[in-house]
Amino acid sequence: MRISCDVDIVNRLLPSFNMKGKGKSVRTQLSVGRKPGSDSKEGVVFLMLCTAKDRNGAKYKLKKNIENFFTKFVDQGKATVRIAEPPHDICLSKADPIQLKAFLSVIRLGSRGQDMGKITLSTLAPASAKQVEKLKTKMTVLSRKDYPLTTGFPSSLETLQILHCTLKRIDSRILALKRLKHLDLSNNHLSSLPDDFGELKQLVELNLAHNQLTSFSPTLCSGSLCTSLKLLDLSHNKIKMLPPHFCKLTELVNLKIDENELVGFPPRFGRLVLLRFLSATKNQIQTLPATFTQLSLENLDLFDNPFLQDGAATADSRLQSPSLLECAARAVKHHRIKYTEEDVPLQLYNFLNNSKHCLCGSVCFQSYVRYLARVDLHKMAATVTSLDQTGRTHAPTEAFLCSQKCYTRYQKNPYASFWK
Repeated sequence: MRISCDVDIVNRLLPSFNMKGKGKSVRTQLSVGRKPGSDSKEGVVFLMLCTAKDRNGAKYKLKKNIENFFTKFVDQGKATVRIAEPPHDICLSKADPIQLKAFLSVIRLGSRGQDMGKITLSTLAPASAKQVEKLKTKMTVLSRKDYPLTTGFPSSLETLQILHCTLKRIDSRILALKRLKHLDLSNNHLSSLPDDFGELKQLVELNLAHNQLTSFSPTLCSGSLCTSLKLLDLSHNKIKMLPPHFCKLTELVNLKIDENELVGFPPRFGRLVLLRFLSATKNQIQTLPATFTQLSLENLDLFDNPFLQDGAATADSRLQSPSLLECAARAVKHHRIKYTEEDVPLQLYNFLNNSKHCLCGSVCFQSYVRYLARVDLHKMAATVTSLDQTGRTHAPTEAFLCSQKCYTRYQKNPYASFWK
């Protein structure tokens, strides 16, 4: 029975001599077994720890020699085994949670002296260099010739940079890196992202700058990225629109989307309540969604976009009795009915794809009020870069309101928190 993880051995007597007890964790192979040549049933069971400096390993007798187990964070791959003699605390970390639980169960059996005949124990032989080598957590590939075609990517990677390699698609082996937290694929030739990109459940930072992306797939906003991704760099691509599902990335803190072909932000962009840094310079943005006023940014840069010029607030009312077509479309959207071009009439399909989102959360199509207002960006951000060379910091916001009731409420308080 073996497991590999980081281990720190703490001598509990050291603090009594005013000596530091906790050291630095090292990669260790832990084994539970009997010494070579001992009786397979009656031999003493030991816990052996092998490191790169001591591949022969340090051995601890298990029977009646375990004082306690500390397993509060075992689901995070952490645990502590308290040895009675010598007085050591074996602190385990960066272990596979499932393997760790099984390994601790074996140690418990050994400490109680129970029958372990059905458990395959290890022969306590010295570890090989490969078994105790430090896990590789960072990898950088700067040219095509250095790309690992045959060797693969280490499964322990947490940071991966692949730059200037003319990648046209993302390697499926990258999507299998379950511990990956920082991924930099900038300066390549990527034109799309795979739908299973959301399998990177630990991903915190994603850099896709200087590629050829034309869209950001909605499927990427419905997986684990919603709760993990904090930094996203899409600068220097060809993206025209961000999908409505983009607003599900509610943990996002930093968004860079400079020098694309972006014509606007999704209507519910204000849901990104943790967003603190936003840069979208040199795009084709003319108006901001009304929910933009709900953001609380530290830094905002929207320089060099063709925003509509300053002017008085305007309202274009197209409220009317909804047609049967609009009633049907609203019902489909309200009940979140999934549909394809084959499921509904073509007229209704095209109609559904031209929906507008009211600030109350409803959808509207032909019956609505389009409200344009000018807002001071300093109300949303502590630091604001001017929109153009004149130093302007007021930008137009656009709201679509589905009823006279919503229109009246919005006029009274456009910054209210109840707007979705």
